[in-house]
Amino acid sequence: MGYEEAPWIFKGRALYQLHLVKVADAKKYIPGDFHIVSLFGYTLGGFYLARYSDSPVGKFDELVALAGLVWNPPTSCAWAARVYVSNWQARNHGRRHCGLPSRMAAFEEKTEVIEKGPPSWWTQQRKGECAHDEARSHPVLLHNEERRSWLQPWKAPAQGLRTPVCSMALPPARRKGWPGPRIRLSLPSFSGGTPECPDLLQYTCQLVTNVRAVAPARVQACSGQEDNPREALPSIFRGRPVFALAFDDMEMVVNAPKVLTLPHQKGANVQPVMA
Repeated sequence: MGYEEAPWIFKGRALYQLHLVKVADAKKYIPGDFHIVSLFGYTLGGFYLARYSDSPVGKFDELVALAGLVWNPPTSCAWAARVYVSNWQARNHGRRHCGLPSRMAAFEEKTEVIEKGPPSWWTQQRKGECAHDEARSHPVLLHNEERRSWLQPWKAPAQGLRTPVCSMALPPARRKGWPGPRIRLSLPSFSGGTPECPDLLQYTCQLVTNVRAVAPARVQACSGQEDNPREALPSIFRGRPVFALAFDDMEMVVNAPKVLTLPHQKGANVQPVMA
């Protein structure tokens, strides 16, 4: 099992939430070759949170912190400032082949905070099952594990190396009823400009999924993240949520990246951005 020849297929569910992000913050992570789509000093950033039940490397979780919208006629898309994944193969593939600023992380339920009510989106049941009304919801806590040993990736990280990144109070799980319209989406994506992939890249993500509007997740960067310039989450998550969508019973097909040459580049590589 692993990332062989594209296309790569991912199945599961995802949350897609957009926030207002200051252009000054977005510029820290977006190559200067791109035009940032903005209005009154703000662009649209946010996050993409996914729980994959099947992928080229099996089950894993992913959080993509989106710095803002970039424009390259005739398309625009959100630029990933940081990608957190719970699988080492996904982390390495993202950095080496897709030009993504991927890092290893642990996704955990924050069990010390318990609220009465239905399960959260994170703990919802499989397709066709209904969440029990008396179940309890646990916000999710994300830990950075990037400093774990490369030679022994299976070994637990040493004491004190797992730095909390953020906590997320997610919307409730879907109850019985109409799951929302089943639609097809084609999402163009840009990446690259990193030390591992200096060139800018483009690829497409084709989704077939049920989509529904949900209440925005409440996101809070953990203590100390504001002082860490390598983490994008505080400046992205402090913005006001604009909307949030849930993708249920999702199948996503990702094609292999291709080198993107912008009209004004004249074949030159861009300078790597902070990763």
